[in-house]
Amino acid sequence: MRRQLASETSGASGTGSRSSRRAELAGIVDAAGTWDGGSVTVLLSSAAVARSVMRLWRAEFGLDSKLSPVAPDRFGRARYAVRTAGNGAMQAAEELKFMRSSRNAAERTAYLRGAFQGVGSVTRPGNRGGHHLEFVHRDEEFVRRLAAFARTPLKVARRRNRWVAYTKSADGVTTLLSQMGLHDAVLEYEARAVLGEAKSNANRVTNFDAANAGRTAIAAARQQRALESLDPGKLPSALREMLELRLEHPDASLTELARLGSLSRSAANHRLRRLVSLSTTESKKLQY
Repeated sequence: MRRQLASETSGASGTGSRSSRRAELAGIVDAAGTWDGGSVTVLLSSAAVARSVMRLWRAEFGLDSKLSPVAPDRFGRARYAVRTAGNGAMQAAEELKFMRSSRNAAERTAYLRGAFQGVGSVTRPGNRGGHHLEFVHRDEEFVRRLAAFARTPLKVARRRNRWVAYTKSADGVTTLLSQMGLHDAVLEYEARAVLGEAKSNANRVTNFDAANAGRTAIAAARQQRALESLDPGKLPSALREMLELRLEHPDASLTELARLGSLSRSAANHRLRRLVSLSTTESKKLQY
């Protein structure tokens, strides 16, 4: 799903008004950009997003960038650097800073989408961690800005010397993806979530049935041993008939025993309980 998100996010880049496009570039630069002398370098984990950044620099400021692969991250994922040099790049970067204080909803959404391309991630639904979308960055102010721009509540916390804004609800994830214009990702996410829930329910039912069958087998075995110790000749006819029925059909359920004996389920249960009680009494007598 990470690959699809990168593809769809980059496809959504460059759309909308000029101010929205610049807001998106601002979000990307603030999320993954560094200033080094006379250049701005944006470090990304998606080649598609990196190419989108190059298009935005060229379309909005007439600046050409250089794309090059760099060392993989600590998880072994490929990374790409987009370097834009010169006074024009520095002036453009300064202009983009004004987007941080934007009150325009479209610009805020675009900024959020840009930030997601730089430092955002979403967990595939059905994983052990459950629903999870987050932004991770070293700058607390940046992370809190993203939480303020989001249409769904994001929790902000400090984790391993980084700041995180995240949601762990399915509605939160889909709301944020929709806000960023990633509608195909929303559809796939919801489909995967439904499939994952169906599998979980099936597993729960299977586990419940297996556990129930195990308990039934154990109870039947105990009951069988208890009834085998009784003398049919000393029992009333009704109890003797139930004893013989149970011994002949050791694996039958209570409902099946009732049907075989032409009894109600409660009557069959009552007779079996009396038989077990008699067996317990006889066992105690033998102990003394």
